Amino acid sequence: MITRLLQTEWMKVRFYRTFWILIALFTVAAPLLCMAYESLNRNITSKLPILHNPFAFPQVFETVGWLTSFMTPIMGIMLVILLTNENNFRTLRQNIIDGWSRDQYIAAKFGVMLSMVLFITILVALTALVFGLRNGGDMDGSAFRFIVWSALQSLGYLSFAFFLGTFMRRSGIAIAIYVFYAYIGEFMISMLLDFKVKFHSGAFLPLEATDRLLGGESRILRDLMKRAEPPSSTTYVIIALIYIGLFCFLSWRRLKRSDL
Repeated sequence: MITRLLQTEWMKVRFYRTFWILIALFTVAAPLLCMAYESLNRNITSKLPILHNPFAFPQVFETVGWLTSFMTPIMGIMLVILLTNENNFRTLRQNIIDGWSRDQYIAAKFGVMLSMVLFITILVALTALVFGLRNGGDMDGSAFRFIVWSALQSLGYLSFAFFLGTFMRRSGIAIAIYVFYAYIGEFMISMLLDFKVKFHSGAFLPLEATDRLLGGESRILRDLMKRAEPPSSTTYVIIALIYIGLFCFLSWRRLKRSDL
């Protein structure tokens, strides 16, 4: 059933130019960012050999996941566009006229989001393998953990985009809110909470929990400023799952009750 629903969704986007532009942009930009950071890191470590190599196994999976997260909002923008287009063109009504149930329509939309998460996770894993093979090191069980955390981070970013795309009809406004919050807004709020309320309290924001779970090289800066022990990885995962569940539930209820 879900395969047939996704095939229908694929028919909607396969000739949509914006879809392919954003997919190509994300697919190219994420590895290029990794290459740029690897080059910068190589220049630094050549002068300070005591520093570690973040692109060696197994840490490369965390590093690539962390760097790719800076590009993940591109996929969120695409999801917002697809969902606001559905709202504007009353696709729900047309799908129901064509024989879909409302639950099938909702399942198809969530299937699109999960397909994006899978695509991001595969890209992270393959990119990390390439960079890891170039830089050496030994694989261990942490590689799988970092991949799972990367998938969770992607799901967090995309579930927030899904929420905005479901509740807003104008894609421009929804994208502006999403980009500002993902890149600037939450970072500012989290820093304010950390330094004016209690250190690490900023981790209880929707996207910040997964950002700190997969902190990459930014963890070095946090260690230098450390004023208290950070929450455990399990705490970060629980916070992220709560927000993902909340965004998905609110989106599901909105789609369930929306007018035809």
